[in-house]
Amino acid sequence: MSEERERRRRRGREATTAEVLDAARDLFAERGYDAVTVRDIAERAGVTHALVHQYVGSKAEIFRAVLVRDENTILAAAPDDPDLLESTSLMLRRGLAHGRSHIRLIVRSAMSGLPYKRTTGRFAATERLIELAQQAAASASPAERAAKDLDPRIVVACVVSLFLGWAATESWVRPAAGLDDMDDAELLDGIEQVILGIFRSEVPGVK
Repeated sequence: MSEERERRRRRGREATTAEVLDAARDLFAERGYDAVTVRDIAERAGVTHALVHQYVGSKAEIFRAVLVRDENTILAAAPDDPDLLESTSLMLRRGLAHGRSHIRLIVRSAMSGLPYKRTTGRFAATERLIELAQQAAASASPAERAAKDLDPRIVVACVVSLFLGWAATESWVRPAAGLDDMDDAELLDGIEQVILGIFRSEVPGVK
């Protein structure tokens, strides 16, 4: 096989795999993990059941592949930024702009009782925020660390929960709070301000 034909073949496989993962993410978010089959995913993606198995694998492998891909997309918004607040801002905006289906999948899976051990076992964007929060705390003075003594992991966990909760329930919370008169950009700025304020308030070394 020539190099050009091999490149075309790889591009075709990559495109098909992306379509399968998109279909799987949407179905898992809509129905929950247990209610989705590989055949459902294949039908939504417009490919054969056998091709899904060949390119991605079992339903469990598909689920994990979706989580890894979409989590890495959010992380890629700020892969090497050493600043906690800037990284948070970039990942928040990427997640709300492009990751709604991913967020719905996570929330639906958790609320339906799917055990955490069925996931990838790690979420790179959350781990990155924890790393940056711990670095900020380590750089603070002893007095500041004594005044703000929450474990940075707890702070990040609360921020992530807020982010997931807002993204999953915005269509209800927004009108309930009387925020329908606020445009999306203004609302996002406000959410970002609250989240960054939590880090400034609770993580030593963050200004």
